[in-house]
Order: sequence, then structure tokens, then C-alpha cells
Amino acid sequence: MGKTPHSSQLSQYLQPVTQNRFLRFQVLVLISMYIGYAAFMLCRNTLIACSVEIIQDPALGIDKESFGHLMSWHSAGAILGKLVTGPGADLLGGRRMFLLALSLTAIANIGFAFSSSFIMFAGFNFFGQAAKAGGWPAMAQIVRSWYPETRYGQVWSIIATSSRVGTIAAGLFFGYLLTLIEWRTVFLLSAALTASVVVLLFFTLKQNPEDAGLQTLLEPSEDPTTKNGSETKGSHAHAFDHLTLRQACLAFVQSGRFWFIAFSIVFLTIVMDFLNFIPIYLAEELRVSASTASMAGTAFPAGMFTALLLTSFFYDRLSKQQLIIALGAQLIFSCLAVLLLWKLDFIAASLQPPIAIITLFLLGLAISPAYYVPMSVFSVAFGGKHAGFLVAVIDIFGYAAALIFNYFGGSIAKQYGWPVFLSGLLTVAALATLCMVTFLTLDYLASKRLSNESRQAKRTN
Repeated sequence: MGKTPHSSQLSQYLQPVTQNRFLRFQVLVLISMYIGYAAFMLCRNTLIACSVEIIQDPALGIDKESFGHLMSWHSAGAILGKLVTGPGADLLGGRRMFLLALSLTAIANIGFAFSSSFIMFAGFNFFGQAAKAGGWPAMAQIVRSWYPETRYGQVWSIIATSSRVGTIAAGLFFGYLLTLIEWRTVFLLSAALTASVVVLLFFTLKQNPEDAGLQTLLEPSEDPTTKNGSETKGSHAHAFDHLTLRQACLAFVQSGRFWFIAFSIVFLTIVMDFLNFIPIYLAEELRVSASTASMAGTAFPAGMFTALLLTSFFYDRLSKQQLIIALGAQLIFSCLAVLLLWKLDFIAASLQPPIAIITLFLLGLAISPAYYVPMSVFSVAFGGKHAGFLVAVIDIFGYAAALIFNYFGGSIAKQYGWPVFLSGLLTVAALATLCMVTFLTLDYLASKRLSNESRQAKRTN
């Protein structure tokens, strides 16, 4: 018989095997979240893809103004959903909340398919968005369990591209289906696809390494967690972990960074929610069919997808000081893109369609990194075990702004025209730039101050 290996030798042999298995599960969890959130967005954007068909259906009596009111119910549902699912994700765990939210979102689309009045449309739109609101807080808890802080930027950038995949798929795939089937059947199909994803994720999505039979391989921090709640590299110990939800809320509101990232999301969400009106804008301004407008409207999320894919490679490589310049320049560029859409009438009619589509692509390219990544990275690092609630609270700021924008946006477009609508959007884009640059500057200064304190403490010891 061969000799039994010494325990230390066996440990050295098993360590790389365990590391490889841990890395495989990290990839599997990331893919699961990616597919799941793409399904959320597929359901969410079914209404936008079908918006022109719904408005053109005389039996429903819905125009631009009432469609804007309908989308305000969408935002109201998201606000309520964040209030419930934020603490819910922290309490139940990310996996349970993710699967529950995805299931309810599919059910809402089934209800919408069988609706025939504005009240029913509004009710199921409200319910669907309340359910979908659980996706991001749930992922905040899963990301915190599976990935070190040094990878947060990359992980969130990759996940954020899934929202654009779902949006693009809804525009292209559902836009094509609208040439073959009625819009109600499209809603049922999106619900069926989402239900199949729920079944798949039940087997592949794990809340934490322990649920997969693994011990976490995330290395503990060399330095203790800082007093302001910022988590150091790779640490799962956090200064806020001993705080109650009420105490954590008090710590949040005392942070200047919290307020500036919240107001950044307020203005960025309004620019992002221009997506709701893009098919209608294209159909009216460029005089194209409903299916063509739906497919052309995917230029905006396509630009967002491209930007987020690129962001996954550079975000964690840039210093906080460099991020001020990079994201600030992108947001300035987004202002120029909105300005070009506003002044589209000065361009020859034959050139307007391709220029509008290219400009929408560039707008998505410029706006999405600032919208998705800084908030998510800040929430997981600053919030600790309350990360799900923190990301939900910040999102509530955005959805509250979107509620107002969607309610009045359709009315403004109807009564005053798209040029007035876009001039207001330009003002909002400029405010978003100002707030985001201020947040990034405060974040850089806080990081610099803590680094200095850490060096002084080491010299003292």
C-alpha cells in the first residue's frame, strides 16, 4: 500500500483545488445574476417595446399624455418596491429575494396582457415594478458575499450590461414579433421566458459560499474597518454590521457622499427614463412605423451596453481621482448628445434618422457608467450588512424623480412638442454632471483622508 500523505501535504494539494472550485462558483453566480437581471429588464421593457402599438389601439384610448401617466405608476411601484425589498433583501438574503421578485414580475406581465382599461394597466404596471425593484438590492447582498471590494467595479459593470441586454432584446425581438403577433401575446411570451429563468436560477444561484459547500476565500483586511463605515479591501467585517437599521439610516444621512450620490441618481434617472419615450419620439419625429421605432430605439441601450462592457475593464484600475475626470467627461458628452437631439430640426430631413440613432447610441454610451457603477460600489462598500437597504434608498430618490418626469413628460411632449421636452432634459443632464462630479470629489477626499490616517496609525505603532 502507498503511504498516506502528510496532513500538511494534503492541505497544500487541496488548497488550489478549493480555490479553483471557488472561482468556478463565482463565475456561476455572476452568470446567474446576469441572466436573471436580463429577464427582469425583458419584462420591464415589454411595455416600452409595445408602447406605440398600445397608443395606436383606438379601443384603449391611451395617448402620449396618458402613457406618461401610466409610466408614473411604473415609478411609484418601484418606490414602494424599494422600501419593501431593500430591507427584505437584508433580512431574507439576496437569493430568496431575487427569485421571489423575478417570479412576481413575470406574473405582473401576465396580468398586463389581460388588461383592458387604464386602471388595470396602471395596477399591473405598479405591481410589476414593485416586484422588479427587488433585483438590485438582492444582488447587493449576493455580491457582498461572493466578491472582494477590489472587484466591485468590475462585477457591477458586468451585471449592469445585463440590464442593457434585456432592454435590447425586448426592443429587437419584441419589435420583430409585433409584425407577426398582437401586443398582448408579446406580454405573455415575456412572462413565459422569465418563468423559465426562475426555474434555472433555483438550481444555480447561491446566496454565499457556504451554501455551495465552500468556505469563503476572501481574505480578511489587514487594517480594521474605518470609523466612517468604508469597508477595506476584501473585508467582510464592517463598522455598520453592529448597527440597527435605524442607526444605519442616521449614519447614511450624516454623510455628504450619500446626499450627492442620491441627487446624482435623481437627475441621471430622468435622463435614463427618456428611454420610455424614445419609440414614441422616433415614430413622431422621424415618421416611422411602430415596429421600426421599437427596434431603432435599441440604439440607446446598445450604447449603454457598450459603455458598461468597457467600464468592466477600467473602473477598478482607475484611482478615485482619475474617476472624477473620466466620468465627468462622459457626462459632459451626454449633455452634448441631448443638445444635438434638441436641434435635430437644423439637420437635413434625409440625414435625421441615422443621426438620431447614432446620437441615441452615444447618449447611452456616455450616461450609463455614471448611473450604474458608482452608486452600486458605494452602497456595498459603505453600507455593510445594510447594503441592500442603502442601494434601495438611493434608488428611491431616482424613482421619485422618474415618477414626476414620467407624469409630466408626456404632457410636455404633447402640449409643447419634443424641442421643449429635450431642452428640459438638457438642463437635467447638466445637473447630473454637477452632482456626480461633486460626489466623486468627496469620495476621493474621504479616501485620501483615511489613507493618511492609516499611515499615521502605522507609524505610531
